[in-house]
Amino acid sequence: MDDNEEEALLRSAAILTSGAILEARERVERELHQAKKLLEERTAELDHSVSMLRATIESTADGLLVTDENGRILCHNQLYLRMWPIPTELMETGSHQALIQHCGSLLKDPRQFELSVDEIYAEWPLESFDVLRFNDGRVFERYTKVKFVEGRNVGRVWSFRDITQRGQAEADKAQLAAIVESSYDAIIVKDLDGIITNWNAGAERIFGYRADEIIGSSISRLIPPDRVEEAARIMSFIKQGRLTEHFETVRLGKGGKAIDVSVTISPVKDSAGNIIAASKVARDITQRKESQERIRYLAHYDSLTGLPNRALLADRMRIAIGNAARYSYRLALLFVDLDRFKLVNDSLGHDVGDKLLKIVAERMQSVGRQTDTISRVGGDEFIVLLSQIANAEDAARIAEKLIAALSQPYTIEEHELVVTASVGISIYPDSGKDTGTLLRNADASMYSAKEAGRNRYHFYSEDLTSGASERLNLERDLRGAVEREEVFVVYQPQIELATGRVIGAEALMRWRNPKRGLVSPASFIPLAEDTGLILSLGEHILRESCLQARQWRDSGAKVIVAVNVSAVQFRQKNFTGVVLGVLADTGLPPKCLELEVTESVVMQGVESVVHKMRILDNHGIKVAIDDFGTGYSSLSYLRQFPVDRLKIDQSFIRDLPDNTDATAIVCAIVGMGRSLGLRVIAEGVETEAQANFLQSIGCEEGQGYLYAKPMEANDFKVWLRNWKLH
Repeated sequence: MDDNEEEALLRSAAILTSGAILEARERVERELHQAKKLLEERTAELDHSVSMLRATIESTADGLLVTDENGRILCHNQLYLRMWPIPTELMETGSHQALIQHCGSLLKDPRQFELSVDEIYAEWPLESFDVLRFNDGRVFERYTKVKFVEGRNVGRVWSFRDITQRGQAEADKAQLAAIVESSYDAIIVKDLDGIITNWNAGAERIFGYRADEIIGSSISRLIPPDRVEEAARIMSFIKQGRLTEHFETVRLGKGGKAIDVSVTISPVKDSAGNIIAASKVARDITQRKESQERIRYLAHYDSLTGLPNRALLADRMRIAIGNAARYSYRLALLFVDLDRFKLVNDSLGHDVGDKLLKIVAERMQSVGRQTDTISRVGGDEFIVLLSQIANAEDAARIAEKLIAALSQPYTIEEHELVVTASVGISIYPDSGKDTGTLLRNADASMYSAKEAGRNRYHFYSEDLTSGASERLNLERDLRGAVEREEVFVVYQPQIELATGRVIGAEALMRWRNPKRGLVSPASFIPLAEDTGLILSLGEHILRESCLQARQWRDSGAKVIVAVNVSAVQFRQKNFTGVVLGVLADTGLPPKCLELEVTESVVMQGVESVVHKMRILDNHGIKVAIDDFGTGYSSLSYLRQFPVDRLKIDQSFIRDLPDNTDATAIVCAIVGMGRSLGLRVIAEGVETEAQANFLQSIGCEEGQGYLYAKPMEANDFKVWLRNWKLH
């Protein structure tokens, strides 16, 4: 081949090669373009998938966190950040350990949280569950699971769900269930067909059926035949959507026992608001009904005797007065009070007293006419309403029959008793034209009969009204005086005559009323004894005095307190128990208390008095006989009593030393006391001459205005300090 041919051949080859290259390049460019387009499509699809995945992650109700097998954070949703909450810079670091420490600091048990996470990464379980409790009260469920991609373990997904409200709801539901079950009331649920579906312990207690006996049964088992229509009507109201029905009815318990119940019934609705059942709350009111009946009875009748009481009497008097005014005839009111009934109660006890009152009521009923009203208005007081009389003599004849019947002997528990009655009579319209006036005037007449010697009747007279009214007003004011802090104690010092040393203080009761001012003890103490108020007043004074003496003793003043005791107090069966109880409550040593009783007390019921005095003496409590010389003193009687001191009445001291009779009496009392080994104190010492005379005849002690008037506790304390300085 020559050179030209070769050159032509090379030129042809170059042309072919250049075309192939161009063709190949075009093909490559086409493929690159297709690849780029496919990549863009795939990228768009991937971006869409990622966007969908991100939207899905963000829309989930759980906080999500994804970590690799080393704990490095790969991704999370915003809810996760809000739930914990986690600072942005902490997430940017990607440090899982720092994240764990931050999260742990929010929990009640951070150590347990960190250990559980470490265990998960160490053992790498496929799944793990836990409950996390936060310091702020929130509760999370934590669930984690291994993430696989194409069969390869690529990390973990951590899911956190806030169950705080669910937990609270479950707790509330459990609490509500416990309340329902523990309710004293019956709580019953029945469906719209009347089938019982729920039955609590209260229902079992009231109706007697156990839950397994009654659930599934018809509510008709509890409904009496005469209440079926009522129950159907109430149920129709509930089906119509009425919120609640409350009513009282009768239901049947196990065995057919009728039970009075108060019922509240309400509809039960489903989530859509449809009525699906009825709930019933039933309360047993059987006892309340019985109590109401009893109250209605007691409102008109006396519980002890069965006689009409004051309320029923007032109602019948109103009717009787109306009839008497309309038809111009008379009626009479007889106020009957048993004489010395309190003595029976105090000496033999209230049981015997109650039995006596029942017999008295029976005897009065045997005397009275069928048209009359015999009522008990309190204690031993009875009122007889004679609804129609011709004249005053008719009332007098009934009064005489009552007095004769009541004065017959009574035999009660082997005790033979004789009790009389005093009767006061008021006549309509002569003694009053209304109920209140007739009652007051009959009461005043009764007191007149008592003052005239008892066991008799008196008609009303005008001059008795004012005296009786004042007595009633005084008694009313005296009641509650202790609670109103009107009654208080004053103390008068007792002096050793030879040395001037203060050896004690007599505690005296005083009453300061806002309207009456300072009321004389001579006025209110006898009234308190007659009415029995002296028991509460006396215990109050004893307690206050012992408490004050304890305070003086604690401050260094060794003062014995002497407290007066009335005959009514001393006759109490539990008198010594009251005294010992007060000493125990106040902490006063028994040797620091002296009880002053009068001669009249110790000379009545000697055996009982000696027994009580010995109990007091055995405990170290001193006893003094007050107002000695004014009663029926007897040396032989005095020897029986464990007495520590005689107190000479001030009426004998007043005329010393000039009156020869007073001198003789005082010398005799001092001599008697010394012969019995008793201390003798004179009260009412007002002059130096009296004090010197008493000391000269061997009287060791005295008290009176010469030394000090009775003083309240604070003034006594100041006086005592000044006296010691003097």
